[in-house]
Formats: sequence, C-alpha cells, structure tokens
Amino acid sequence: MNIKKYEAFVRAVELGSLSKASEELGYTQSGISHMMQSLEDEVGFPLMIRTSSGILPNSEGKLLLPIIRSLLDTNESLEQTIARVKGADTGRIRIASFSSVAVYWLPRIIRAFQRDFPNVEIQIIEGGADRIESLMDEHEADLCLYTGGEDRPFDWIPLCRDEMLAILPPDHPLTKEAAVPVAAFENEQFIMPMAGYDYEVHHVLDGLSRYPHIRFSACNDYAIINLVAEGLGVSILPELLLRNYRSGAVAMPMDPPQYRMLGMGVPQLKAVSPATRNFMRYVRDYASRLPGAADADLSLL
Repeated sequence: MNIKKYEAFVRAVELGSLSKASEELGYTQSGISHMMQSLEDEVGFPLMIRTSSGILPNSEGKLLLPIIRSLLDTNESLEQTIARVKGADTGRIRIASFSSVAVYWLPRIIRAFQRDFPNVEIQIIEGGADRIESLMDEHEADLCLYTGGEDRPFDWIPLCRDEMLAILPPDHPLTKEAAVPVAAFENEQFIMPMAGYDYEVHHVLDGLSRYPHIRFSACNDYAIINLVAEGLGVSILPELLLRNYRSGAVAMPMDPPQYRMLGMGVPQLKAVSPATRNFMRYVRDYASRLPGAADADLSLL
C-alpha cells in the first residue's frame, strides 16, 4: 500500500485542485494525476469528479474520506513513535477549538510547547460546537478544546469551569444589581448565539418558565457583545471570552451562578500520537493553574 497516494487524494480534495495539491506536496502535475489514476485503479472505482474549476469527491470518495484520514492519522502516529524512539519529536497536531480558547489559552500554551518541541507543526481550526464535533467525527482534528465532550464518543478530560455571565447594555436597570436573576431574561429582548455555536446559553434558558423574545441571532461572539452595547438586547456569554474584551456592554454574574466546563478530547487516548499526547500535557498544566480547574484523573497523560 502506497500511503502517499492516499495523502495526495486527501489534500487534492481539501484544496479542490490537483495542481495545488501537487505544488504543496512537491509533485509534478503529471505525477499527481498518475497517482490518482493508480489509486482509482487500486480501489476499483472512481473517487473524484473532475470539473473545469477543479475536483470534487464523488459519493464513493466521500464515503472513503473519513477512513483514509484515519489511516493517515495512524500512519503519522507510527512515524512519530519511531521518531520519539530515535529521540526526535516531530509531527503535526490539528486542534479544533472554540474561538475563546484559541484566543486566550492557546497562544501561551503553544509558546511553551514550541520551546521544547520546535519541530512540531500546529494547526488551529476555530468553530462552534457542531463544527468541532464534525471535525472530530471526520478525523480532521487530532484534539478538540471545547465543552460538552462528556456526551460524545471521545475520550474526554474536563479541565476548567468557566462562568457564564449576563451581558447588558450600559443603561439597563439590572446593571445596578449585584447579580442578574436568571428568571429576569424571560422579560428581555435576547440576542442568541446561532444554533450549533454555543449550547450552554440554550441550557441556561431551558430552565426558564418561558423563553425570552429572541430578537437577533449571531455566530460571532463579538458581534453579540456590540449588539448588546448598542442597546439592542441582552445576552449570555462565557467569562473567558469577556475577560480582555472592552466594549460598552456590562458583564455581570447571574443568580444562581451558571457555568460551562471546558475540556479536551481525543478520539482514543490510548491511540493518540506522541506529539498530541505531549501537547495535551501542556494544556493540562496550563488549565490546572486557572481558577475553577477541574479535579480530573490525568494519570494517563
């Protein structure tokens, strides 16, 4: 089995172009075309639709993509293990993450990690909950950093409790209170994160006797903050996101307090690559120093 054929197929599909894939992987145009023809001959059926604007996977190609990605992950884990035995830590880590974690956690974690493992490539893919879960299901990410992994088919490690805060316009009457009663949202114009981005807000509102009027929805957290600052409604967002962002909106605790649990997940902890396992240790060490750090069993790392 020629693993390079499978790698070339995945990159060609991801880039939508054989020429771009050949340039990135260091092949000639004719060379990669020959590889794709050889791969299709090997499996016994076509895998791609060739159009004037590029290539697309056909239905059979889409069916094989997750399995091929899993094969490539396993091969990379093998190569990294061999490299570790030789004393050289190399490889690539693909991290699927909430934007708030990518902005406020990852730069410091990566800086510390890169000092010790400068040859490991790191890719960060930001997205909401649905996007992150899709990336993990399709083997397009090696590690995820988000919430809700307890109910997913991952090996999941809780890391840190993050408080959910009420976001109010500066002239809102509730800004004079010590905390915002959760029940007060029933009578408010609410700005909701779009479906698939942040289920924690829905979980808070699900406890109300009736839902507030959803006036606007947005997939960008900072757009929500600025809509609130303009007096267009109220919302709920995590403290991590709001910690270093300055706007006219007022962030306040809720009564009773509401939290989300941030954590990290991998498809199978026992099969994780050496580079990813090393990076997970750095994530663990960073999160363990934060307020609200989880008391999790991290002995397997």
